[in-house]
Amino acid sequence: MKKFKFTLSLILIIFLTIGFSIAQEEKEEIIIEEEIEGLDLIQNGNFNTNDLTPWEIVLINIKESNYYEANIFVDYFMWVRKNSEADGGFVGIKQSLGNFDLRDKKSLKLSFDILISLQELDSDGWAGGEYPAQVALIFTNENNEEYVYKKCFILKGSTINYPENNVTEIEGEDFYNFEIDLMEEPEIYNNIISHPYLKEIIIGGSGWDFVGAVDNISLIVK
Repeated sequence: MKKFKFTLSLILIIFLTIGFSIAQEEKEEIIIEEEIEGLDLIQNGNFNTNDLTPWEIVLINIKESNYYEANIFVDYFMWVRKNSEADGGFVGIKQSLGNFDLRDKKSLKLSFDILISLQELDSDGWAGGEYPAQVALIFTNENNEEYVYKKCFILKGSTINYPENNVTEIEGEDFYNFEIDLMEEPEIYNNIISHPYLKEIIIGGSGWDFVGAVDNISLIVK
């Protein structure tokens, strides 16, 4: 009887050990897969649900006399500002990224498709730069000091008064794909190291009258 109990206990221990090993292997496979594929910090970046959640609309200097739109059109997000009366303003969206900790990360790849359909100004303005399409990432540190990575777009042939704003000229009416691994750029990387918490992303347009759109936004961290 004692021998039977011992044998049964041994079998049970073997099964438990095998089960633990399998579970551990599956957990390790998930971790490895996440490290290879990365984690996308952006939610609802393709707007396929016809719902902006968790994005929030951002309006700056939009007056009652101005016409604006900020909504999903088919399966991409579009922003519109008209009747601006030669006065600058901003229309767009933002999404909180929860002060995501980047201190042990090696890659931060930003990718999106962006479009300019209308740009009234023939330059990037006078107020430090106004662009019908732009994307900004806000980083912060323990002292709540911010670093802003900004990528700006303007119609090809426009006068660029502020080249330091990281401006790219693009053709109108067609989506332009942009992709960058921020941690592969030494200057950007150094700023991220000193501001390692990713606070939010802001996307939209600024200037007088403009129409722009964005789709397929992703921010993959590894």
